[in-house]
Amino acid sequence: MLKVIILENDDYQADYTERLVSQRKLINATPNSYDIELYLRTNDPQKVINSIKDDAYLAILDIELDNQLSGIDVAEQIRKKAEFAEIIFVTAYQEYLPYTVSRRIEPFDYISKGKQLESIADRLRIDIDEAYARYQNYVSSNQKHHEKITYEPIRGVKRQVDLENLYYIESVKNTNRRLRIVGKDIRIEYHGELNQVDSNHLLKVNQSTLINPKAIQEFNRKERVVYFDANREIKVTVSYRKIKSLVDFLEKEDY
Repeated sequence: MLKVIILENDDYQADYTERLVSQRKLINATPNSYDIELYLRTNDPQKVINSIKDDAYLAILDIELDNQLSGIDVAEQIRKKAEFAEIIFVTAYQEYLPYTVSRRIEPFDYISKGKQLESIADRLRIDIDEAYARYQNYVSSNQKHHEKITYEPIRGVKRQVDLENLYYIESVKNTNRRLRIVGKDIRIEYHGELNQVDSNHLLKVNQSTLINPKAIQEFNRKERVVYFDANREIKVTVSYRKIKSLVDFLEKEDY
């Protein structure tokens, strides 16, 4: 489902936008109603930031909010946290447009409040239709369903790595609670603990390492080493206690 956020200081504008979203859900160019919902309507930017999860959003944002935080600050946090997001600014302040570029927010549209209300509504109808079409394309391309490993490089900021590109995650030696992600063209270090990693798709092969068993190129059982590349440069040692579980997995998957 595509979740709609309305962040607006002007109650009349917020009411109008909410009605338009509700109507567009039912009255559109397709035979079925849109799979969207009004997730949040507020004039409090912090409330929006606190509510954002790893979901799909259409955010319709004012910029000037009589608050220390602006709509641009909110959009930046949505970009960091959301799985999918289309962002529309509806604002009386055109001078803020360059900031949306410099901060890499990439808004879907930037609508001026200086226009007639009906003109704004026409733009929003078109934008909602196009944003929903993009969301449908995103879902149908299975982008949402790619297996991913999520990590948190900064508290409250989540990033993901495609499982197909991941080799292993290990505790960094001689450091306090620091992990290293190694994969195809990937080498990332961040603060964390191995027991907090979502390991549903990973296999623990020693006290400090989780591997992606589907990424194994070769397993030398005699040396207890798994290799992840043809040159045998990227490797992990398997503990004696973990050999059987690894062998069982490889036999099950017919490696």
